[in-house]
Amino acid sequence: MAVDSSRTDEPLIDGFVAPGFERVRAEFARNFAERRELGAACAVYRRGEKVVDLWGGVRDARTGEPWAQDTLVLVYSTSKGLSAMTLALAHSRGLLDYDERVATYWPEFAQAGKDRVTVRQLVGHEAGLPVIDEPLDVELLQDFDRLAAVIARQRPLWEPGTCHGYHGVSLGWYEGELIRRLDPAGRTLGRVFAEEIAAPLGLDVHFGVPDSVGAERIARIERTAPRRALLGLRHLPPRMALALADPRSVMFRTFANPACAARLTSTAASTGASSSPPVGRSAARATSHAPTPPSPHTSPSWA
Repeated sequence: MAVDSSRTDEPLIDGFVAPGFERVRAEFARNFAERRELGAACAVYRRGEKVVDLWGGVRDARTGEPWAQDTLVLVYSTSKGLSAMTLALAHSRGLLDYDERVATYWPEFAQAGKDRVTVRQLVGHEAGLPVIDEPLDVELLQDFDRLAAVIARQRPLWEPGTCHGYHGVSLGWYEGELIRRLDPAGRTLGRVFAEEIAAPLGLDVHFGVPDSVGAERIARIERTAPRRALLGLRHLPPRMALALADPRSVMFRTFANPACAARLTSTAASTGASSSPPVGRSAARATSHAPTPPSPHTSPSWA
C-alpha cells in the first residue's frame, strides 16, 4: 500500500511513495527545508511500477501558484536522452547509419574540416563542436535554416574522434538539423518526437510546448542571484570552477552563447528541438517513464 505524503506538518509536499521508498520523500522534503528549493517534482519507476510520485512548492515564485501534479518544467540535459530516441528511431527505420559521415545526410556540414565526422562521433560528444563562435540571438535560433547554416560553418576545437568534450548546448541543434535532413517529411526533431514517440507512449513531454498546453501548467525558471551563483562554485571541482569563471575557457564559451539563454529558459516560447533552448519540457512522471534510448555505441535497432 502506498504511503500518502501530503501531511499537515509538511504542507508543501504532495503525492506518494511506496513502502521502502520513504527516504526518497524525506530527501525531497529537505530540498525545501534546507536547500531553498522553490518547486520541484520527482518520479521513480521500478520494473515498470511507479514507486515514487512527488511534487511540491510553487511553479511560479512571483505569483505563488502551487506546483501541480501535471506541471511542466524544463528538464535541461535530460533532453539529450529524449532527443536521442529520435535518432534511434531513424536508425531502426534504415534512415540513419551511426558510422556514416554526417555530411552524407547534411552536405553543408562538411565545411571547416568536418567532412569525415561520423554520426556516432557527433552524438558521442567527440566532434569537437561544443562551442558556436558566431553570436546567436532569439531571431536566429527560431529560424532553423539560418541556424543550420551557422552551425555548419563552425570549425571543430579538436580533431574529431580524438577526444571527448561535453557538447552541453550545441548537440541539440546539430541533432535537430540532422533529423530534419533524415525525415522524409522534413519534420523537426520536436515534431518527430511528438508524433512518433510521445503520442504513442502517452508521454507528457514536449520539445516546444503546443498551443493546447495552457500557461498555467508551465513552471517558471528563476535566475540565481550572481552572488549565490558564485558561492555555489565552491561545491565544484576546482578546475571546473576556474573554467566557468574564465571567459576564454571552452566550458565558459560552451554555455555563454546565446547570451540570452537565461531569459529564454524562463519562458515557454521555444518551439522544436532546434530552437532555443534545445531542451524539452516534461512532467516528472513522463520523463522517468520514458524508455531508455540505446547508446550509439551498441548499434541499436528499435522497431
